[in-house]
Amino acid sequence: MNGLQLSIKKWALLFLLLFLIVPIVMTRVTVYFYDHFSSPYQDELESTTPWLQSHVLEEVHRWDQPSYQQLLNRSSRKLGIRLELLNSAKQTVFSNLSHTNSYQLHSTSAVQIEEAGTTLEHYPIYENNRLIGTVYVQDQRSFIPRKTSWTHYLITEWGGLFVWLFFFSFILAISLRFIKQKILYPLKEFKHATASISNQHFSFPVPTTPVKEINELSTAIQTMQVELELSLQKQETMEKERKLFISSIIHDLRTPLFTIRGSLEGIKQGIAQTPEKLSKYIEISYQKATLLNQLIDDLHTYTITNYIETPLQKQEISLHPFLSDMIMGFSSMAREKDIELIYSKCDNSIHINGDYLLLSRAFENIIGNAIRYTGTHGQVTITVSTADPDFVHMLITDNGIGISSTELPYIFEPLYRGEKSRNRKTGGSGLGLAIAKQVVTQHEGTIFIDSKLEEGTTVTILLPYVYKKPIS
Repeated sequence: MNGLQLSIKKWALLFLLLFLIVPIVMTRVTVYFYDHFSSPYQDELESTTPWLQSHVLEEVHRWDQPSYQQLLNRSSRKLGIRLELLNSAKQTVFSNLSHTNSYQLHSTSAVQIEEAGTTLEHYPIYENNRLIGTVYVQDQRSFIPRKTSWTHYLITEWGGLFVWLFFFSFILAISLRFIKQKILYPLKEFKHATASISNQHFSFPVPTTPVKEINELSTAIQTMQVELELSLQKQETMEKERKLFISSIIHDLRTPLFTIRGSLEGIKQGIAQTPEKLSKYIEISYQKATLLNQLIDDLHTYTITNYIETPLQKQEISLHPFLSDMIMGFSSMAREKDIELIYSKCDNSIHINGDYLLLSRAFENIIGNAIRYTGTHGQVTITVSTADPDFVHMLITDNGIGISSTELPYIFEPLYRGEKSRNRKTGGSGLGLAIAKQVVTQHEGTIFIDSKLEEGTTVTILLPYVYKKPIS
């Protein structure tokens, strides 16, 4: 998952902070906006003094004008105040006060009269220390009945609690949905996944969530899914190979044993009456016993390199003496078929690190195959190249019967033999190349074959060399 991923601990801390902060903040914000934008009245009234100063107190000479009085009546009512203007003789010039307040105004000498919640204020006007007029102001704005509603009551009295409960419930619903969708549901899917794995069904989806631990579990299950599937496939393949291996070994062992038994029965029954026949029967039995011994050795080596995890007995090996001694051992076999065995001597300074016995067995199998499948008067060449800075290249080339392109992909499989070599005249066990590949792979090397039918085969082995040791 490429989005936000947090651990369960961090998600819990995040939701705890949301529970503590969001309801309180949203409550304050809601009450603030309601008080400032939705209130049906103002708690603090603006002062009327500036308006009185500019429109009334400084306009004494216009008080008796009808047009001015009409304008003053409209303006004062619009502002929510009432006025009464008296001249220097204390006679009313203009008044829009109620009759009650006007009567009280003329019958008392009080400067300020309060009656029935009404306030009267007066402003005397002097010019050259002489009274030229008086203004009485009745401010009715603060006594306008306030409009109330059930929403206003709930918000002013219980609004904070309701807003807090609303946002708390909202966050609680989100958190419960998060737990259900991102934690509980994936765990349920994991239960189905394990049930599918137990039934050896591996094509199932694995959930991903913003929870880090859930994703780690998903990754682990995916890895286990792939590894188990590959393991089962490998197990099925190995089981097929095992059955084929056993059936082929039984056949390979039965054939020479049958020949040996027949030769011994011929000797026992007196069929070999002459020394020549007796020698022939003994020679046949010896050859088949040698073949059996070779097959058993191959089986032992193949079992060790493939199924028994034994550490390699590595040592430093000088490549030239190693190859020279091995090629010398095949000289008699090559002479019997009149095959020219050519070895291009390599530099004495080349050393490799490996198991001497296993490497000897691998090279013997490859060189032996080259001589075995090369006809009379043929040629087998062993060449060593050190042009690669990391690997020493060894090439075993023959001009024998070759291998068809359809057989090359299977040539390293155990007990595989091409159609032209399936009979036992060549004496092969079908394990030589499989052993060679396994040995080279264990030495961190590479082996591959290039071959053309009726033209010959080249086997290339790449092994990492230790160093080019200076010749002393």
